[in-house]
Amino acid sequence: MFRIAPWLMLFISLAMSLVQSVWGSAYAAESSQQSVTPDFSWRDDNLSAAEIAWLQQHPQLKLGIDRTFAPYEWVDNNGHYTGISADYFALLEQRLGVSFVPVTDKHSWSEVLNAARNGEFDLMSCMVKTAEREVYLDFSQPYLSSTAVIISEQSKGYIGTLDKLKGKRVAIHKGHFTNELLRRDYPEITIINPATIQGALRMVAEGEAVAFVGDATAAGFVMKQEGILNLSFSGHTDYQSDFRIGVYRGNPILSGIIEKALNSITESERNQIFEHWAGLTVSQNGIAVEKILKVSGLVLLVLLFILYWNFRLYRSEEAHRKSEKRFKNLVDTTNGIVWEADYDTYTYTYISDNVTRVLGYPIDTWFKPNFWKDHIHPDDRAWAIRFCDEAVADQRDHELEYRFLTASGATVWLRDMVNVVAEDGKPRWLRGLMLDITDQKMADMLIRQSESRFRELIESLPAIAVQGYDENRRVIYWNDASETLYGYTREEALGQPLESLIIPQAMRETVIQLHHDWLEKGQEIPASELELQHKDGSLVPVFSSHVMLRSENDRQEMYCIDVNLIEQKRARAELTRMAHYDSLTHLPNRRTFTDRLLQMMKKADRDGEQVAVMMIDLDRFKEVNDTLGHDYGDLLLQGAAKRLLSCVRETDTVARLGGDEFLVILGNIDDLSVIERVAGNILRQLGEPFILKDSRSFVSASIGIALYPSDAMTLEALMKNADQAMYAAKEEGRNRFHYFTPEMEAAAQRRRRLLNELREAIDRQQFAVYYQPVIDLQNGRVVKAEALLRWNHPRGQVSPLDFIPLAEETGLIVDIGNWVFAEVVRQLTIWQARFNTELQVSVNTSPVQYQDDNCSKPNWFGHILTHNGAANLCVEITESLLMEAGSGVADKLLQFRDQGIEVALDDFGTGYSSLSYLKQFHIDYLKIDQSFVSHLTPGSQDLVLCEAIIVMAHTLGIKVIAEGVETPEQKQMLLDIGCDFGQGYLFGRPVPASEFSARWLESQVINEVE
Repeated sequence: MFRIAPWLMLFISLAMSLVQSVWGSAYAAESSQQSVTPDFSWRDDNLSAAEIAWLQQHPQLKLGIDRTFAPYEWVDNNGHYTGISADYFALLEQRLGVSFVPVTDKHSWSEVLNAARNGEFDLMSCMVKTAEREVYLDFSQPYLSSTAVIISEQSKGYIGTLDKLKGKRVAIHKGHFTNELLRRDYPEITIINPATIQGALRMVAEGEAVAFVGDATAAGFVMKQEGILNLSFSGHTDYQSDFRIGVYRGNPILSGIIEKALNSITESERNQIFEHWAGLTVSQNGIAVEKILKVSGLVLLVLLFILYWNFRLYRSEEAHRKSEKRFKNLVDTTNGIVWEADYDTYTYTYISDNVTRVLGYPIDTWFKPNFWKDHIHPDDRAWAIRFCDEAVADQRDHELEYRFLTASGATVWLRDMVNVVAEDGKPRWLRGLMLDITDQKMADMLIRQSESRFRELIESLPAIAVQGYDENRRVIYWNDASETLYGYTREEALGQPLESLIIPQAMRETVIQLHHDWLEKGQEIPASELELQHKDGSLVPVFSSHVMLRSENDRQEMYCIDVNLIEQKRARAELTRMAHYDSLTHLPNRRTFTDRLLQMMKKADRDGEQVAVMMIDLDRFKEVNDTLGHDYGDLLLQGAAKRLLSCVRETDTVARLGGDEFLVILGNIDDLSVIERVAGNILRQLGEPFILKDSRSFVSASIGIALYPSDAMTLEALMKNADQAMYAAKEEGRNRFHYFTPEMEAAAQRRRRLLNELREAIDRQQFAVYYQPVIDLQNGRVVKAEALLRWNHPRGQVSPLDFIPLAEETGLIVDIGNWVFAEVVRQLTIWQARFNTELQVSVNTSPVQYQDDNCSKPNWFGHILTHNGAANLCVEITESLLMEAGSGVADKLLQFRDQGIEVALDDFGTGYSSLSYLKQFHIDYLKIDQSFVSHLTPGSQDLVLCEAIIVMAHTLGIKVIAEGVETPEQKQMLLDIGCDFGQGYLFGRPVPASEFSARWLESQVINEVE
């Protein structure tokens, strides 16, 4: 009896110490938990041409999602796709220039997976790779990770590991990857599959399942959102959720695109997404290891008390043996290792049998001298031995936590509670209880890491100022961004009241009242945009939000999160300015001009006055841009803007329409002389030379003027009429102003009507090709013909001089020219088959056709020739085309040569004739303009010029065609000076194809037969 009683007293003492320690630490942990607050430029530079083409063909991609997998992804009450994955896909949309369309009509994850197997989605958003899913999906590298945990009802206690769940019911929502892994690794576990994670957690909360196994982050979020308060973390697993993007195996090119785009997401962007969702992190508020130990300690104490009570009650040796046996069994079934050691030698004299199960070493090894010292972790060995020696020397009971090496080489954390037993006033025995606290330490470490990361995150945010205030609104926290935003250092701010620190005087009473209402009535302060006060007295625009937390001593603390809006305000002001003003000249743009003109028109209606609108176009501005460059052109536009402003009143408006076009509004017009005075002043000012860096440039202006309400009743009509008047000023010689007239409107109406009819002329088969013969002057034979377009309008034939410029201006000449070319080839094919003729036909081309992309295709002419047979063709071009020719024109002329098509230079001598382009380009014929031929007389200047052109052309290997030959005398003079071919009314007028063949080709065949 006397042998056992001291052990019981020792054990009770240690148990009481354990309970007190655990209860205190658990309470502290729970309190702590209450206070813890959670352009395509990239695409073009990084993707291949094939990948870009694929994306352009698939601008919208179907995205399979889990609509209830918060916080990774879910569909909110407004039907919006949101969450961490949604933020990642927003980044991918920016990089790839496509839209990911979440498919939200699947109401469970199993439905989503079935749809993915059937190929209903292009890609899946947040997937864990498994062997089953790899059959129908290609997976990206992980972009999110989380661990799978065990969650159980708090009263059930701590589970620890999955093997403790064998034979028990475990809830896992359908489709989660742990279903497959648990069935493989723990077939004894009974798995229940509700449709959603909410359903799985509810089953555990309501006792229908022992535990939940699944994603830690998602489960924590759902528990918070659903208000499930009776569950807590109760164990870890070895399973980790590596979330990837799954791409349907039918889209291999998309897999490569997604991988590249994911790899391009920077650490900064990932941190921004983390910061965005950091507020959704759910603190673990269930029982932790400390609480489990507290309960275990209480149970142990009760059992020890029962043992001691039995010992005192029965007072018998049999009761003693039973009690000793019960004590031994109790110790062996717990993780608490009871021991006794000799202080002088640090050699164990007793240790409970469960030490082998907990630490792996056989019991007899513990009785070796210094065994305990030798197996302390090397990093803790020195301080732990020193700490114990000092405590024992003072005969002081003590407690320490240290790392210890197990028999397998693993490291565990032990909490050792030591009782010092003295004899004769000196330490003699050490008795204690060792507890394995590894799980608790790991949990504490994770919490510290999380807290440290959150603290570092808050401290490192440069644009988000965070301040904490106590119940009296005095500063208790002030991060670096707050110092930057408000000017007070942390030392200056701590302890200062909120209202006198950063709240403007006019807002102080309101802020105090709002804070009081939150503390007393629970009325939260809404987030809003505010202007708070800087240390220097200036106002700082911020977006401020607030949260109330409980401190460890159960005091309420208010934290304010202020986002600096200074740059946003500046950017907003700049965007407003850019939306209303021209960035180059700082004049109002079209939008602002339109608003002001509408206001002036309304005022004119009220006051009975007129408003004048001037449309101003700079003459010869293009020459400045082309010769000096765009920098000089920009300087000229800025100078022109300043001069225009100097010509008008402050109440008038000068705006830039775009390019070299300006607009002026003159209000309060009661006399036309005011308009003419302003217009004349503008012409004089703009006519003065512009000094552009080291150059002097000259321009003039053409001004069109329209009046409201006399010329038009609407803004659109007023602008159109001013534009017509401006073009009239240009046609009259430029450097002048012109008023709008009704005749101009009538002409514009005729032009618009003609344009509409021109658009339909091809479909209505109103065009026809006429042919004019070209004669070999040496033998009088027809060797060539020029194809000339005619428009047989129902009201009569329309002159080419009327509709060709209109077709060129609108771009219709491209389609018309293509039709002419195809028609000529078709007709030539017929003539060649019928008459076996070598006749060559020339087709006129417009410079506009050479600016069209279709004309640049290598098979533009070859395609027509392939379908219509070979033909003798010649294309006629103008000197102006060669003067402005770039590499594109040269390439197209080379394409003509490669197809066997010759090139003639039309109207030679009327433009800026230059020998350089005759050398540069492959020209087969020069056509002397009829203005030279029509005045040919013996000894005339025109005859000398024609002879010079012919000699020059022959020297360069170019043949010459004279246009406009109307008399035999002209023909003879051209023959005498060596001209090769003649064309004109002397030989024949342009006629339809049937008449041309009857007149020239049939007679030629008959002559050859004769």
